[in-house]
Order: sequence, then structure tokens, then C-alpha cells
Amino acid sequence: MDLKQVDGKILREMLIMGAEALAINKERVDSLNVFPVPDGDTGTNMNLTMGSAINEIEKQKSDSVKAVAKALSNGSLMGARGNSGVILSQLFRGFSKAIEDKENVTPVDFAVGLNDGVKTAYKAVLKPVEGTILTVSKFAAKAALLKARDGGDIIDVMEACLEEGQKTLDKTPEMLEVLKQANVVDAGGKGLLVIYEGWLRSLKGEKLDGVSEEIIPEDIRDFEDEHPANIEDIEHGYCTEFLVQGNNIAIEKLKEKLNVLGDSLLVVGDEDVVKVHVHTNNPGQALENAISYGELQGIKIDNMRAQARDKMVTEQSKPSKPAKDIGIITVASGKGLSDIFTSMGVDYVIEGGQTMNPSTEDFIKAIERINAKSVILIPNNSNIILAAQQAEKISPIPARVIPSKTIPQGIASLLNYQAEGAELDEVFGQMQEAISDVKSGQITYAVRDSKYDDLEINKGDILGIAEGEITVLGKGVKEITLELLEKIVDEESEIITLFYGQDMKEEESFEIVESIEAKFEDVEVELHYGGQPLYYFLVSVE
Repeated sequence: MDLKQVDGKILREMLIMGAEALAINKERVDSLNVFPVPDGDTGTNMNLTMGSAINEIEKQKSDSVKAVAKALSNGSLMGARGNSGVILSQLFRGFSKAIEDKENVTPVDFAVGLNDGVKTAYKAVLKPVEGTILTVSKFAAKAALLKARDGGDIIDVMEACLEEGQKTLDKTPEMLEVLKQANVVDAGGKGLLVIYEGWLRSLKGEKLDGVSEEIIPEDIRDFEDEHPANIEDIEHGYCTEFLVQGNNIAIEKLKEKLNVLGDSLLVVGDEDVVKVHVHTNNPGQALENAISYGELQGIKIDNMRAQARDKMVTEQSKPSKPAKDIGIITVASGKGLSDIFTSMGVDYVIEGGQTMNPSTEDFIKAIERINAKSVILIPNNSNIILAAQQAEKISPIPARVIPSKTIPQGIASLLNYQAEGAELDEVFGQMQEAISDVKSGQITYAVRDSKYDDLEINKGDILGIAEGEITVLGKGVKEITLELLEKIVDEESEIITLFYGQDMKEEESFEIVESIEAKFEDVEVELHYGGQPLYYFLVSVE
């Protein structure tokens, strides 16, 4: 088949099949995580980003190239999650801008779009690292342009793009030592090529291998945070949300049990952590149905009929509260951590973190909810910073992002927070400076056999992570916590703070604290309930 140009209809079909290919293969991409810890989510983040894009495309009734391209750009921008999702959204942004004024896209137009996407993505990353999705996209796009200028049709262009992309992906372990040690290729690059393969198969009129999953993940559908405004429109009165945390959660069976209780059902996550959202007239029954699958966390029940009645009260009948000069939005997973942040003056805590990276749109919605003249965003995770920075650029009010990579860094920054009477950039500077005053660690477990530096890691090993690096490993939480602290506590250290997770009992945590106090006699030790999943302890040393 000689395909010399692509119209909006073909473009739409191509993009949808690319998303479908990624939905099928997201777990395969997740498995390429460098660290063998239970938060490998590159495929999931890219899938959620693609799902948001396809959601916008499917709402777009026009089949013009312009309409489809803009929907791709806007949908992926707002739905971008994690570093891989943000980079993917920037690749699409540059691609869309290059083709949006074309009635039909020629092979050269298409290849130029891929290259413009690469340029846009590189600009979006402060310190681009080669051996990642950026490198794969760059060489794949160059090969596409060479083939287009050589007279190839669009199928030829995509074949050249995929071939060179795969060659580059295979070389990523030679470009990044951490990939070589873990014996994996770059996960983001793999995810991108899965999308491109879907595009090629669509152009050829082929079907995908494997059973197709739902392209648009449920947690990016329109009902996510929308409650009916009118009482008469509310069939099921209680918006019920909670997390189920356990082992080998049967998600589909849980979904079946909850589906009969109401509408707007959302059940997403993995075998260990599942997020549930449902509109029902019987929230107690929803909780009872879920509790047999694991522990319930973050329970939130809103009476939507009461909310609707409140909205009927005119603003003139109640005094308006003046807006804060500077509001704070942060990200945390676990009720204990959320309560700590709220007590420190945070206006809105976005539920998320490892395995649940919030999107750019999540940040924008949070900004719109708080009553402030400006806002500071504290992501607390290196994989959330780019999404927060993307939200900063499109925020309806002035915004700044504290580049906090850990919960302890976020807490440290808040100690310098001044809500009123100071300029945004002044407060931002003081808060940003504070994140360098704290050392961060985590205690978790290995989900697969791996190698990191000179450490031979076996599935089930307890891992101690210091400043993003796996430092110690062993079989016991207490043992590894003490060994990790030996690595990061020095003569200047004054306070050790531990936040224990949902898998740690309070008594066991206190016993570990006693051992720490005995070992580090000159350092004050504090223990707080964090409630975070997957991580036994989050550790702060100041």
C-alpha cells in the first residue's frame, strides 16, 4: 500500500491504536524499572497520559487534522503523569504543532512533526539525560526524516522510525550504567516504541497482538471529580473514595461487587494498592464489600446532595473569606502524612506518590480549589516534579515548584513557609533552600532479582535507599534501618525522624526506635505515623 498522505480520520485511528498497543503492554514496560522496588510505573504513567489524550480525541467530533492534533496535545498535556508521561506529552505537543495547519499530512510533514516533538521535549527537561526516551525519540525521528526526504511514503517513514528507534533502545544500557547493571533497556523508550508500533500497524491496516485492554483508564474519565450541581440530578447521593491496600487484590472481583451499588465507579491500581471511587446511596456497603480485600485507607465520603444545597446559598448571604497571599499544595500517600502536611499549613494534599503519580491536571484542579493569590507546589517525588512544573506554566495564578524529591524534603521546605505578608519569590527561595538541609532515606523491599552497583539483590530482600541510591540490603527491616542510618548520620546530625508505613505495626516501630536511640545516643529520634504504602519507613536526618 502506497500511503502518500494522512488525513484527520487516519490520524485519529493511528493515535487510538498506538494507545491501545501501550494499554496491552503497560505491565511489560513497568517491569523494566531500574530499581527492583515496588513502584515501577513508567508504563502505567505513559498509559494514563495516552488515555487522557485519547479521551480528548474521542470527544472531538471533527476529523480535521487540526482538531485531532490539538486534542492530542491538550489531552496529553493535562493528563501527563510522571517524567515519562510529561516527556511523552511534549513529544506530542511539538508533533501536533507542526501538523495542525495541514489539511493532509505528507511523509515529510509527519517526519518534521516527529523531529519538532523531540526539540520540544528536550527543551522541557532541564538536564536531559542520554540513554532515555529522549535519545530513542531523537534517533527514531532523524531516521524518519531521512526516509521521508528520500521519497518514502508514510509507512516507509514509520518503519524507518521504528527500526532506528529499536537499534537505539538496544544501545541504551551502554549509554546509562544503571540500565546495564539492571540488565534492562530504558522503560520510557520502550513505551514510546510500543506506541509507534501501534501507529504503524494502524497505517498498514493490521490488528494488534494480544487482548486489547480499555484504552482510556477509568481514573481519567470525566466523572473523576465532577459532582452534579443540582439536587434533582443526583441519583446516588454519596461520593465515596478510599484506598484498598493488601496482597494479590482481585481487582475485577472487587469491581463486580461495587458496580451494583451505584455509578461513576473507578477501581484502579495493582495487586497491592487499589484506588476506589463510586457514587452510591450506601457508602457503608461499599466499604464492607472492599474490606475483605485488604486494609482501607484514605476514606472520604461526600454528601453530594448537601453540597448541592450549599451551592444554592448565594455568595451575598455569607461573608467572603479573603484569599491567602500564598497557598500550598503538596503530594502524599498515607493518612498520617496527609495529616502532618495539613497541620503545617498545607491547603490541599493531592493523594499520590509512588505508583500513583498525579497528573498535570490534578495539580491544576487543586490550584483552582484553594483560595489564594499565588501558590507553591511541593511534589515530594522526583517522578512528579515535571508534571508540577508543567502545571506551573499553565496555572491560573502565579505558581512556583519546590523540586522536592522526598517527603522529608517537602517537610523541611514547609518549615520556612510564610503564608502572609511576603513576596512569592522570596518565600519560594527560602523554602527551596531548606530542602538541602535534610538527608532522606527509605526502607522497602525488592520485587525481583537484580543487580545494583556491587549489590546482588534477590526478590524479597529488604532494601535501604539513601538519596535515591540503593545502599544496603538484607532480610530484616530493623537491621536494614540501622545500617541505612549508619550511612547517612554524621557528627553534625541532630534529629532522626521516621515515618512508619501501613505495613508496620506501631509497637514494632517503637522497638526499632529504641535500638536507634541506643546506637545514636547524641541524636534525637522522633517517630510519626505516615501510613504510606510499599515503604516500611521514610527516614529524615537533619
